[in-house]
Order: sequence, then structure tokens, then C-alpha cells
Amino acid sequence: MTDEVAKAKQDFEAAVLALEKRRKSRVFAIIHDFNSAEIQTHHICGPCFHSVLRNREQFDNIKTLEVVIHSPGGHADIAYRVARFFRAHCEQLNFIVPMAAKSAATSLCAAGKKIYMGELAELGPLDVQLTDEFERGKRPFSPLDEFKSMEFLREYATEFLDYFTFVLTDRGLSVKQALHESIPAVASMTNPLFAHIDPSKVGSYRRNLAEGEEYARRLLKQTGNPRTEDLVQRLVWKYPVHDFVIDYAEALEMGLPVALLNSAEEKLLIPAIQGMLRYGIPYSGFVTPIVAKARRTVAAKKPQPKRAPGRVQVRAKAQPAPVAV
Repeated sequence: MTDEVAKAKQDFEAAVLALEKRRKSRVFAIIHDFNSAEIQTHHICGPCFHSVLRNREQFDNIKTLEVVIHSPGGHADIAYRVARFFRAHCEQLNFIVPMAAKSAATSLCAAGKKIYMGELAELGPLDVQLTDEFERGKRPFSPLDEFKSMEFLREYATEFLDYFTFVLTDRGLSVKQALHESIPAVASMTNPLFAHIDPSKVGSYRRNLAEGEEYARRLLKQTGNPRTEDLVQRLVWKYPVHDFVIDYAEALEMGLPVALLNSAEEKLLIPAIQGMLRYGIPYSGFVTPIVAKARRTVAAKKPQPKRAPGRVQVRAKAQPAPVAV
């Protein structure tokens, strides 16, 4: 199994190096397994951030930096810091999404001048995910749930008010009389439901959502996107579930700077990424060229040539000159 894992990693690194050669860019790879229970190594969080720190010296004088990313997301603040660092250390920043970049990974992609998506690739909404083990268990949830509940109650109350008012006016009451009778009836039905809403929780959830909004807004503004405000509102508020698929066509329609990934490059990357996912291998960093690495290894191990012993030339002793007597 160890040999298979090593081969999967080597194949992935070879694919990234081939991509660099094709696109004439420097490629940083972030690969996470969506199904892994090891959150720390398979999300955009501390280890991902520290891998950027460790590679800082490799970011000098980069003209075009491209980030190949496959990730379920992670911490919005880490994604924001990494995105700002990437932008500060290159002339142009692009993201390559062969398969999926969800949640905070979508936020990270928002920093790119271009987002190259595979034909079946997907991005995702930016509503943050929280945990509340006391009330909801360990499964993450979206604070947007509370606001969707209030939105439903508002629509529910409005529909009933319209219905009762229509019925009463149809039976001969004036609009004023109908509203006078309808409002108490609707209030008696909806007050018990609204009573379950905790204002302090709603305020806290609103702040959490505002964090995702503000990070996305700042990253999009840096790219000069003219539809920044519409994009922020749509990505944070307009999707029914956190796992909703935002494919290439929808990303293009909403105004994200997307382009289709070249089919040859897609075929190069997807099998390599799938090989990494098969063994749950995370990756975050640049790839050191294999040839150069091999040369350094060989040079380090190669014994220094010994000097061949030269011939020793023995000079005859100078005979003393004859003495004249």
C-alpha cells in the first residue's frame, strides 16, 4: 500500500509539473478529501496556512500564479489571509477548479482574476457553517437556517392575512373592518411560532453571516468585479442549502470571472486528483521539479572521484663534480 500511495503522489506531482509547462505559470496545489474525517488536514485551516508560510521564499518574482484547488472549504478567515497573500506575491492570480471548490474554497477563488472550471466542476454558497453540540450535535449547520425560518413565518403570516381579509371582504365587510378582524386572528396563530425565536441567537448568527459577506466583498473588490454587491448577496443569502451546486453556467451568469478549463488539462488533472483522494492524501504547496530533485539526490550520493596515483619520478642524485688535483 505504501508504494501505491507514493505512486499516487508522484503521479499528481508529475501532472502539476506538466500543467506548469503547458500554461507557463507557477502552480500551487491545494487538495483535500471531502469524505475525510481528518478535518485539520483536509480543510482550509491551520495546516494549509502554515504550508503557505513554509513556502514563502518560493513566491518571489512570480508573474502568473495559478492555484489548483479541490476542497470542501474550511475557515473563512484563513481563506481570506491566504488569498490576500497570493495576490500580493504575483502579477496575476488564477484559480483552477477541475472538480469542486466549495464554501471557503469558493471564497478563496473569489480573489482570482480568472477561475478555470472543469466541465462538471462546482463552486458553492458562502453561508458560514457553525456547530452547537449542546442543541444540534456535532453536525455543522448554517446560521442561515434561522433567517429562512423567519422568512417562512413572515410569508405564512402575510398569506393568512390576505386570505382572511379576502374572505371577509367577499362577505360584505369593508377593507377596514376585514383587517380589524383578520389581524388578531393571524397574530394568535403566528405569535407562538415567533416566540421560539431567540433574538440574541439571531443577532449572533447575523454577525457570523456578515463575516462571510465582508471577506467575499473585499476579495471581489480587489479584482475590480463590477457586480460585487450582487454576488455577495447571492452567494451568502440566495441558496436553499449549503451544498447547492454552482456550476460553470450559473457562475458565468451571476458574474464570476469563470472560463472553461482546457479539456486536455482537465483530463490531465482529474485522474491525478482522484488518485490522491483514493488514498486520502492531502496536498498543499508547490511541486519541486522531479528532474532537478533527482539530480540533487544523485549529486549528493555520488562519491568524489579519487585521484589516480601518478608515477613517481625518481631523480638521480647529482654526482659531485670531479676535483682537479
